[in-house]
Amino acid sequence: MNASNAAHDQLDFDFGTGFEPAAVAPTDDPLAGLEPAAGQTPPKVVLSYGLGVDSTAILLRWLHEPTSRDFDLDDLVVVTAMTGDEWDKTGTDVEQHILPLLRRHGVRYVQAARARRHVTTAGAGLVVLDDSTAPHVLHLDGAYKLSDEMREAGTLPQSGGMRACSVHSKGDVLDPVIARITAGQPFRHIIGFESEEQRRATKDALYNTSTRTGEYPLLEWDWDRAMCEAYITGKTGVAWSKSACSFCPFAAGSKDGRKALFQRYVENPEQAISTLAMEHLALALNPKQGLIAGKRLADALVEAGHGHLIDLLQRRLDTETYAVYEVRRILRPKADDPTKLANASRSVATVFTGTRAEAAADLRARAATLGLPAGVGPDGIARVHIRERGETLPALEHYLVAAPAGALDKQVAKFEAWWAELAEDAAPELPAA
Repeated sequence: MNASNAAHDQLDFDFGTGFEPAAVAPTDDPLAGLEPAAGQTPPKVVLSYGLGVDSTAILLRWLHEPTSRDFDLDDLVVVTAMTGDEWDKTGTDVEQHILPLLRRHGVRYVQAARARRHVTTAGAGLVVLDDSTAPHVLHLDGAYKLSDEMREAGTLPQSGGMRACSVHSKGDVLDPVIARITAGQPFRHIIGFESEEQRRATKDALYNTSTRTGEYPLLEWDWDRAMCEAYITGKTGVAWSKSACSFCPFAAGSKDGRKALFQRYVENPEQAISTLAMEHLALALNPKQGLIAGKRLADALVEAGHGHLIDLLQRRLDTETYAVYEVRRILRPKADDPTKLANASRSVATVFTGTRAEAAADLRARAATLGLPAGVGPDGIARVHIRERGETLPALEHYLVAAPAGALDKQVAKFEAWWAELAEDAAPELPAA
């Protein structure tokens, strides 16, 4: 993992936001123009701006209190990696209170994003949304959204292990962009770790190099989150919201977090519906998934008295293109403990597309041909189980399910060989649509 991928997991994955989408034009070098012009000195200070409380407090203090920094603003560049799924209010607040200050002081602001799932360290697959010292538009919608990645993979961001979603949508963008801007010259990389995050700053410092030096002004100022919030409110009159993707599982990691998240969903029903639709597709392909530590967001919202959002979800699903997916899964045990799961491999294949009603009818027809029931699970999703996973490992699972279209057909090269090795009989040939 490189420095930005390590650092930017702390930064704050078209929902009709109203923010101007950026046109993405293919180019041989999508980062062309970011490098210093001939004879121009590269910026010495790079602020990773995640739009949230901590980095906003740093930026505001630097602009309002020149003595709080030891560099000229001409030496500063502010950089944001747009995930495409940020809360609308965050974008509104930045456009109303931060962009005017950047224009007034002539601070360079670079907004970038992925244009596709996979990018390279040289910047292929990225797009620069804006590079300006007078920014007027926050390109909050990005280009290739984190939610696009989740839908194509038919999965959800995970709250355990490395924050892969942040690495993909932020670190993989920021590293090539910062490298091009600084042109191999030494720079100070400013990260918004507040006073209670010394451990994260210590970890980030391990990624310093001969050119990159991580710096953490909030630690130097001994500012915690409450002090950052108070400073922002004092300068803008706004209670700055926590920056996060509208489906970030970490936001629901505590009782208070879930309460705040659910309130945001009530206030932003379109983003709630899009998150629920993402969870619905992921559940269809893996009933064990759920946005809240493996538990279903839909169930939690109903329990919290927000069942009207589920009604809105069903209306949305009625308008979406649907698919019937064939799902197969192989679950292998650990070598040293056959009772524990080591890993799982999944094969997904689309066998039909149409309206929601047409997909449901196709699923019933295939079930009838196979002589199998189309049972509805606890998640309310109908599946035709051709092979149900057993209680012991290794285990196989094989079913058909109707769900929103968009998940890509995918399986690893060796899947068929693994399946044949473990299956007692060949997988049945599926009936034609």
